[in-house]
Amino acid sequence: MAKRLIIFQVIILAAALMIVLAGCDKDDYPPSLYDPDYVSKGAAVINSVDPSALALSGVTVITINGANFSPVKDDNLVFFNAEKGIVLEATETTLKVRAPIYAADSVAMRVAVQGAVLFSNIWPYSLEPAQEPLITLTTAEVPWAVATDAEGNVYTSMVISNAGAGVKKIAAGSDKFVDFAPKGGETYYTAMKIGPGGTLYGVRNVKGIFSYKAGDAKPAVFASTGLGNIMDIDFDASKNLWGVGNNPDVYRIKPDKSVAKFAFKANLRAVRVYNNYLYVAGDQDKIVKVWRFPINGEDLGAVEEVLNFTEKVGGNFAIYCLTFSADGYMYIGTDAPAAIYLLSPGGALEPLYPGQFVPKVLSFAWGLGTDLFMTREVTIEAEKVKYQQLVFRINTQKEGAPQFGIL
Repeated sequence: MAKRLIIFQVIILAAALMIVLAGCDKDDYPPSLYDPDYVSKGAAVINSVDPSALALSGVTVITINGANFSPVKDDNLVFFNAEKGIVLEATETTLKVRAPIYAADSVAMRVAVQGAVLFSNIWPYSLEPAQEPLITLTTAEVPWAVATDAEGNVYTSMVISNAGAGVKKIAAGSDKFVDFAPKGGETYYTAMKIGPGGTLYGVRNVKGIFSYKAGDAKPAVFASTGLGNIMDIDFDASKNLWGVGNNPDVYRIKPDKSVAKFAFKANLRAVRVYNNYLYVAGDQDKIVKVWRFPINGEDLGAVEEVLNFTEKVGGNFAIYCLTFSADGYMYIGTDAPAAIYLLSPGGALEPLYPGQFVPKVLSFAWGLGTDLFMTREVTIEAEKVKYQQLVFRINTQKEGAPQFGIL
């Protein structure tokens, strides 16, 4: 009986299938996408590229010269491996493209044009990162202030597993840190500078400036009497240290450790000496600004406002560090959305490398050549680490201004 039932079910299914197939006329199918009369445009051709072999990811505007491009820029797609660049300008023979935020030593650059079936020829290329972590750290290893010396070595104040771990040294070209000086009384430093003789100076928002030689068991107190809380320091051409914080004064500390005060009440977080001016950044009455004073021998000249950051950027953001390129551009580290801003000598303010940085930026130190090192603070979301606190190397494409402590 069961066998007959199975045979009957098979017959019914076969009959149903024949009915369905019989009802499918060829005219019921959707029209084919294939057009036998379609004539493709000629494939794009790359003849030359400028720069020819290497660009900075997310930064460099690359000029591609060739043929069969579309004058409508959105009809051109420029691929770097699988990543698309941003086409800024287009003619039938030239494309201007911003490199994607993507780095690789071996990149196949190709152009696809709307209406052309085939890609262009491949142009071998390389994309160098505009910024990248200097070394790999665990989430328990947290760097704070960063400094550099004349040999290109990098120093950072390190906290490991929520405990101060002293100052670490990352040798030029190395991907690991070693001990420079063990932990003293500090948890971490908010700012550090290498000074004459390779001595490292650090501050941590207390009434004192501390100094280390390599291997010192604990830091020496370089200066404390007459100082307020010091957040940041920098050397001038006479090897004087300048210190700032949330105080009624700016402080100058000579090599003989004598302290001079210059009245200027503000909550200052950053200081930098450039071109015989003392630049400071902070807030007065919750308005964040950059000011400068001419250094006139033993005195400071009249203060001058350089930038009203609050007015330019808006919001309740702060400046945490400053530095300069040799040609006078000011690099400003902040907790604002773009993280790092560039102030031109003419006064124009714009983000550095938009889309590549995450706030907040805690510390700057210029290395050899075009390398600028920075520390970025950790970002926590939903009680988890989204962006780790790390030291980064930035290719600024500019030389740094003199650092008088290491000249």
